[in-house]
Amino acid sequence: MRKRLVVDTHASSCYFRTSVADGERKALVQITERCNLHCAHCFVSSTDTGVDIALQDMVEVVLPRLRRARVTRVTMTGGEPFAHPHLVQMCAAAARMDLPVKICTNATQTSDTQIAALAELGTVRVNVSFDGFRPASHGRFRGNRDSFAVTVDTTRRFADAGLLHGILSTPNVLTRPEEFTQLCAFAADLGAEYVLMNPLSSFGRGIKSHGRLAAPEQTMRAITAATAPLADRVELVPIRFPNDERPLSGCDAGTLIYVFANGDTAVCPYLVFAARTPQSRYSDREFLVGNIFDGEIADVLEAYRFHDRYQVGADATCGACALTSSCGKGCPAAVVAVGQRIGAPDAEQCPPDAVRFPLLPTPTVRR
Repeated sequence: MRKRLVVDTHASSCYFRTSVADGERKALVQITERCNLHCAHCFVSSTDTGVDIALQDMVEVVLPRLRRARVTRVTMTGGEPFAHPHLVQMCAAAARMDLPVKICTNATQTSDTQIAALAELGTVRVNVSFDGFRPASHGRFRGNRDSFAVTVDTTRRFADAGLLHGILSTPNVLTRPEEFTQLCAFAADLGAEYVLMNPLSSFGRGIKSHGRLAAPEQTMRAITAATAPLADRVELVPIRFPNDERPLSGCDAGTLIYVFANGDTAVCPYLVFAARTPQSRYSDREFLVGNIFDGEIADVLEAYRFHDRYQVGADATCGACALTSSCGKGCPAAVVAVGQRIGAPDAEQCPPDAVRFPLLPTPTVRR
């Protein structure tokens, strides 16, 4: 049975939702910095120029070193992966190493020839980004209104080829809650396994856009209500949505690693992105284990031990919380992004004080 991405007993506070077996890792590889769109929330602030990982480096260096670091799944990301001229060859090389591949794409630059070649490999699935379900929402948010129709058409072609895996979405003020009903129905009709919804965060280009484009709490709650009727047709994966009562999920730094196009390798990309925000108290180098082009990363990943270096939720507030014994203490990247030290509460995701610090019963006064 397929493992669900959401654990109902905990709030999904980690920006990642994925799963690997104990002792294994998943790697996200930024095969290119280049992208044809200009999305308002882009963590890596992609433009139409930038660095690509060379095919030879990917085949002879990156993939073998990831494999030796116990990586069993790879996600190819960017920028826009289909902007890389050798994406298909990279996926074929991963298949030869028994590494299943996911591709995260805006679905605007994919040819039928590429779709057929990827489908033939049998080891590739595709996640498509939709930030609304209208040109005036999705297209505007991504800097090109015409992109919406192309993305819809390409997503159908992915589905027809058996490649479509999931839909990734960033709710924002341009989207209406009812669009997510349409989006989830579209995903279900095409056989997607899930719709992952992750609100706009203050990383990368989102640092400037968050204040004017982030969806308010009322909208996030309306999206939850609008999509709930589709839960029996497609898995709904809300990330960092309003949380009223549940303890938080934990941090997987070191298990879900990231390789930047220049080779820098991170124990978690979001920690790096958070460290690059103006208010951060950390250098991004604190969360980079080295450069995969310079040498093996297996041993340095083993030695890094994020949770020995930093104690997530190691503060008096978390210690006194009624949920502390079951809580994973949330996302340290979110804490870093708001200018706090790791150890402070993930306050954005913590449930209300009435849940965390329930009032003690008033003692009976005897006369």
